[in-house]
Order: sequence, then C-alpha cells, then structure tokens
Amino acid sequence: GGGSGGGGGGSGGGDERVEWLYAFDVHCNGLFVLSLLLHVLQYLLLPLLLRRGFWPALLSNTLYAAALSAYCYLTFLGYNELPFLRSTEVFVFPVVAIGGAYLVSVVLAATSGFSCTWLVASIYFTDAEVATTWGV
Repeated sequence: GGGSGGGGGGSGGGDERVEWLYAFDVHCNGLFVLSLLLHVLQYLLLPLLLRRGFWPALLSNTLYAAALSAYCYLTFLGYNELPFLRSTEVFVFPVVAIGGAYLVSVVLAATSGFSCTWLVASIYFTDAEVATTWGV
C-alpha cells in the first residue's frame, strides 16, 4: 500500500530512502520462491534429477535458471512498488546473464551431461555417496 509520502515518517519532505526492513522483506519474498524451487521441488525430483543423461540435466539446469530468474524478478517487483525509486529495471538485468549461463549449461548438458543438481550435490557429498543414496 502506499501513499505519496516519502517513507516512514518525518515531515513529509524528501526522505526517499528505502528502509532496511522493506529491503529485507523484498529479499525474503524472492528467497521464498527460490527456496521452494531449489529445496522443496528439487528434493522431490532428486531421483529423476540425479540420473545421468541429457533430459535430467536439462530439467535440473532449467530449474536452477527459473529459480534464480524468479528471485531477480520478484526483487524487481518489490522495489518497483516504491514510486520514488528510479531505474528499478536494473534488478532484472541479471536475468540476461542467467539466460546466457543457462544456454551454456544446455550445451554442456548435451556434450558432457552437466547438471546443476550434480554440481551442488558434489559440493556436499562425493559422487559415490550421491549415487548410493539415490540409487543412480
């Protein structure tokens, strides 16, 4: 909701700073969707995502690109609600880099089976532990 006043009190003058609680709320809103995709949905899909091959790798890389893009877009939406902020579209600029990285990951998935899920799992566990646990 909003009003045309500059932000949380004062004399209605030109205090046009973003309160840190608002910035934290915007971050949490984006992080919630990212967490749902990369923690809940990915966990439910792990038996499929950890299989070797192009299609599981493509699904994994798509999931990561969608989650990161959603975070950027939701951050943009949150800051775009503040009428005194200019050029809030800079928050969606990283989506271009995410798209480029996604295209590279698709090529890597086709040539070497690169999967973001395997990459992240290998940070926490050895490939043998992942394969043993999930039967892949």
